[in-house]
Amino acid sequence: MDSDRVPVRPDQRHRPTPRSGGDHAFSRISWVFPSFPNAFSNTLTIRCGGDPMAKKARRIALIGAVVATLGAGFASAAPAHADDAHYYILIGGTCDGKASVYRPEWLRGGIARVVDYPAGAAGAPNCDQTPMDRSVAIGHDRGRQVVQDAYRENPDAEFTVVGYSQGAIVANMVLNDIADGQLGVDKAKFSAKLFADPMQPPGPAGTGISATLPPGTGLPSPFGGYVSFGAGRPDFAGVRSIRYCIQTDGICDFDPIQAAGGYFAQHWCYQWPRPTDQRSIMQDTIADGVYTNTSVRLGKQDCWGGPVHP
Repeated sequence: MDSDRVPVRPDQRHRPTPRSGGDHAFSRISWVFPSFPNAFSNTLTIRCGGDPMAKKARRIALIGAVVATLGAGFASAAPAHADDAHYYILIGGTCDGKASVYRPEWLRGGIARVVDYPAGAAGAPNCDQTPMDRSVAIGHDRGRQVVQDAYRENPDAEFTVVGYSQGAIVANMVLNDIADGQLGVDKAKFSAKLFADPMQPPGPAGTGISATLPPGTGLPSPFGGYVSFGAGRPDFAGVRSIRYCIQTDGICDFDPIQAAGGYFAQHWCYQWPRPTDQRSIMQDTIADGVYTNTSVRLGKQDCWGGPVHP
């Protein structure tokens, strides 16, 4: 599939544009207390005066309203057990171990579960200094655990593993485990969205930088840990998936001539919004339900600069 446009289901074409702005960290307070302002504006309009029993009744009503508000907030943040619940296992790229690249509204009501790992890059400024091979190994272990915990929490839900850049390497390994039946979960419940995958196997959408070298080639720990992890699977044996790669992004579309320039020009355009509509590739695709079990080549992007998560 060779297209400049991201596959979009017909029922997704006219969805309201989510609010933009702010940083990419998840705001738990906004999830837990979404109705606090309304509760207080309603209850605090009760005026003082009248008989003591009336005052007592008003105080009880105020307390009840606050408790109800807290209950509603926690209920919205609590694990969902409905059949239509959808969990997103989020794995950030290099220097983004908290997966802050993914904005909560992009999940369209889904439940976020973050794989918290070093996302290290030895020698990179403002980044965890864990060698990359060790960082990926830690992410793999933690990713397995997050998948199992989420599945035990609600085995009737749907689950999507989302990985970007180094996080896509971790996602490949976790998805291999799911596909091979090693995690004790129903793989039919799982899907995957991979962005700028270094392990992208050779094909029309490009070849990932890791897939161009034999596994283990490079500088293993303690010398940076920058090694090849080989090529990923073309598909994950029953786990629905899709890879997205922007043309000339040297991470997933490695070409010796264009790789470096393409990396700096394109690698962040999965997360950054386009000037034309203030939307991003991740925003449009993470929760769109589209899976091709292939790699999708996206045309060169024009995107607005923002926080960098390599």
